[in-house]
Amino acid sequence: MNSIALLIDFGSTFTKITAVDLDRSEVVARSQAPSSVLTDVREGLFQALNELHQRHALFERRPDDLGVLEDRVIFASSSAAGGLRMVVIGLVPGLTVEAANLAALGAGAKVVGALGFKLEEKALQEIESQRPDMLLLTGGTNGGDSSTILHNARLLASSRLSVPVVAAGNRVVADEVCAILQAGGKEVRGADNVMPEAGVLSVDSAREEIRKLFMERITHAKGLDQIKEMVPVVLPTPMAVLQGLLLGAEGTDGNKGWGEMILVDVGGATTDVHSIGFGKPTGTNTMVQGLPEPFAKRTVEGDLGIRYNAAHLLGRVGLDSLTTELCSTFPDLAVASAELAQYIEEISQDTSVVPREKWHYAADAVLARMAVDLAVERHVGKRERIFTRDGETWVHYGKDLTDTPTLIGTGGVFIYNPYVAQILSPSVRGNPRYQVLRPKKPKMFTDASYLLYAVGLLAEKYPEVAVRIFQDHMAPVASSGAED
Repeated sequence: MNSIALLIDFGSTFTKITAVDLDRSEVVARSQAPSSVLTDVREGLFQALNELHQRHALFERRPDDLGVLEDRVIFASSSAAGGLRMVVIGLVPGLTVEAANLAALGAGAKVVGALGFKLEEKALQEIESQRPDMLLLTGGTNGGDSSTILHNARLLASSRLSVPVVAAGNRVVADEVCAILQAGGKEVRGADNVMPEAGVLSVDSAREEIRKLFMERITHAKGLDQIKEMVPVVLPTPMAVLQGLLLGAEGTDGNKGWGEMILVDVGGATTDVHSIGFGKPTGTNTMVQGLPEPFAKRTVEGDLGIRYNAAHLLGRVGLDSLTTELCSTFPDLAVASAELAQYIEEISQDTSVVPREKWHYAADAVLARMAVDLAVERHVGKRERIFTRDGETWVHYGKDLTDTPTLIGTGGVFIYNPYVAQILSPSVRGNPRYQVLRPKKPKMFTDASYLLYAVGLLAEKYPEVAVRIFQDHMAPVASSGAED
C-alpha cells in the first residue's frame, strides 16, 4: 500500500482526495467531504479519509489521526477560503499592470484588484478593502521609469498593510524598492522584472516567488499549518490545474503529449480559461497589437458563473436570447421565459440549489454554454479588418487558437449534467465587428472525475504517472451536432 499516493485538494466547498497507485499509474480511489475551513481543516480531511477507507480499505486502521499518513506520498493544493487573493500594482494599465496580471493568474492567484500609475492615499483603503493575501508590485522597464515604482513602494511601506510583497519591476531600482519596503516592516521578495523591455514578458520568476510565498505564508493564513508536516500544500489549486494541463499538452520523454489545448473551468461564481499554445498570428498583411501572449495562459472571468452569477449572465445575454437558446437547443424541454427567469433567480439566491426537473438540467447547460462562450471569447485573440492606403490589413490581438485541436471542460456541471456536448458546443452567435480566434473544430473532452489538480500535483516528481492518468481519464465527448 505504500505505493499509493494521496492527492488532496482543499476547496472552498469540498475537500477532495484522489488515491493513485504509483507502480501501476492508476487511480484506485476517490472521495470528498464538505470543507471545514471556517473551523478546522482537519475535520473535512478526516471525513474524506474515512470515506476513502470505508470504501477501499487503504489504511491499516481507521484514519482518526494524521499518523495513518506516515510513509505515504502526499501532495495537496488549496483554494480554500477564497484561494490566493492578490492585488497587482504597475505603471501603465495596458502594459506593466497587464503583465503583472498574467504573472499572478499564471501562479494560480485570484486577482482582486489591479492599480496603475502613482497611487494616492485613498488607494490604500481600496487595497485594504480587497483583503489580499499578497501584493505584486511592478512598474517600469529595466532602465525606464523608476519614479512610479519608488513612489508606490514608499506609500506601501508607510501603510498599515501587513501582507507580503513580491517586487518585480525596474531592475535598476529593484534593491532600493526592496529596502524601502523592508524599512517599513514589510515582508518582501524580489523577482525579475515582469516586463524587462517594452513589449517583452518575463513572468516565470515572479510566478515562482508567488508560489513559494503561498507555501510558506498563505497555507498558515488559511489554517493549514497544523497539518503541513504530514500534508504539504505545494500549489494553489488553479496552478495545479494549469500544471496538469501543461503536462498533458507537452507529455514526457516516454509518453507523447496531446499538443496545444484549451481548458474551461465553469464554476458557480467564475469561469476560468486555460490555454496551452503559442497562438501566433497567421496570414499576410497582419499588424500585431498588445503584449506577447504566454505559452501557458490563464484568465478568470469573475462575472461568469452558473449559480452566484447566474443572474448576471441572464442580464448579459438577455432573457429573450436565453429562452430562444434553450428552446432551440432543447425543443422537447422548452419552457416559458417567466419560468426560466424564476429558476435563475432561485439558483442565484441559493447557490446550493440543484436541478429537480429535466428542464433544469437543460437550463444549467445553456447557462454553462453561455459562460463558456463568453469566457473563451475574452480569452482568445481577435482579428479586426481595417483599410489603409496600401489596401486591406488585419489588426491582430492576443492568441490565435483557431487550430487548437483539444477543448476540455471541467467543473461540477461537466460531472453531473447530462448535456455536456451542448455545453462545449459554441453558440451560433457571432460578432460582426471582428473575428474571434476560438478553436474551429476541436475534439472535446471532460475532466469527468476532476483529476487535473491531481495530475498537476504529481507532475514534478512523478511525470510519467501523471501523464498516463491524464490520458486515461480525459473523457471524450460526442458532438452535439451544433453549428460551429
